[in-house]
Amino acid sequence: MKKVIFIGQAMPRTKKDAHDWPSLNSWLYSINITDSQIKENFFYSALVDYFPGSKGGSHRIPSQKEVKGERKRLKNTINNFGPDIVVPIGRLSIFYCLQTEKLSLSGCIGKTFVLNPYGLIDREILIIPLPHPSGASTWHKNPSNKKLVKKALKTLKENL
Repeated sequence: MKKVIFIGQAMPRTKKDAHDWPSLNSWLYSINITDSQIKENFFYSALVDYFPGSKGGSHRIPSQKEVKGERKRLKNTINNFGPDIVVPIGRLSIFYCLQTEKLSLSGCIGKTFVLNPYGLIDREILIIPLPHPSGASTWHKNPSNKKLVKKALKTLKENL
């Protein structure tokens, strides 16, 4: 199985362990990925490696300054893990990963890209974007968007 790094926008307030992302894991279980495969082959990270605070009952979106301040750490994380596939999670991480703000979620979920993720490493790599799987996000609950998520997950499974 290939090594995959999942990169969200920020870490949650609390985590039980490094793979404590129940909503994402439920999507992975839906394509028959097991807990042991997750722990052995996947790494979970974020644009900012800390909880950025709350806003309106949700996580506050990290600022450009906060994301920029974490670039060196993210570069080291990606290089140290040496993934075969990068999965940016959510709009902010996807746009930083693809280095564009011109794509909508529906324009990139279910598609693959081969490029230097986040402009941080010295090689191109397979990118498979996913929307944010949290309960706070409604994008992935729309019927037409659910099809795109299933397509992205199928693509991930086929490339493992």
